[in-house]
Amino acid sequence: MSTPTNHQTQPAQEIHIHIFVNRRKITIANPIVTGAELLDLADFDGTEWDLLELHGEGDPSGGTLILADEQLTLHNAERFRVVPGNRTFGGH
Repeated sequence: MSTPTNHQTQPAQEIHIHIFVNRRKITIANPIVTGAELLDLADFDGTEWDLLELHGEGDPSGGTLILADEQLTLHNAERFRVVPGNRTFGGH
């Protein structure tokens, strides 16, 4: 005699990526985004912002500029900085 088999499928496990934007933790479900999408997910509206990818906390280079249409594949604990696009640090 055979026993009935329960063929319930488990829901697909959602993957969440945790990144930091201006030292604020952001949880993202889809690790593939554009620069513009990442700015939107971090609550920066409009096109007047520059997105910089940092290479570790306190990156002395100031970060690498990420363009709005540039596609990124995010990984846990990556760090980004958002600054005004019209910045003139030290300018007169």
